[in-house]
Amino acid sequence: MAGKGGAGKTSITGTLARLFAQDGYRVLAIDNDLNPNLFLALGLPAERMRDLPTFPAEIVRQVNGGYELTMSLDEICADCSLAAPDGVTLLVAAQPKQAGTG
Repeated sequence: MAGKGGAGKTSITGTLARLFAQDGYRVLAIDNDLNPNLFLALGLPAERMRDLPTFPAEIVRQVNGGYELTMSLDEICADCSLAAPDGVTLLVAAQPKQAGTG
């Protein structure tokens, strides 16, 4: 989902993720926002925010002017995901520590 800030992207995404999971689909929700809040829309309590693992910087490497993953999706989910209500799996991208590092 993309769009202007405050348009409801996170709320809609969280609701759709939960509905699809309730219908039996395997759902992987990825929050790549600079201010990650998808966990709230997925029904996780605010105090779980500190439990949210983020992608390690080593998850990608540069190859021939591009990037490639250094881990499989299954490995990424095993190491970096958090189980959310209704069977949704949540991944949160790393938060930049300073300008130019995101």
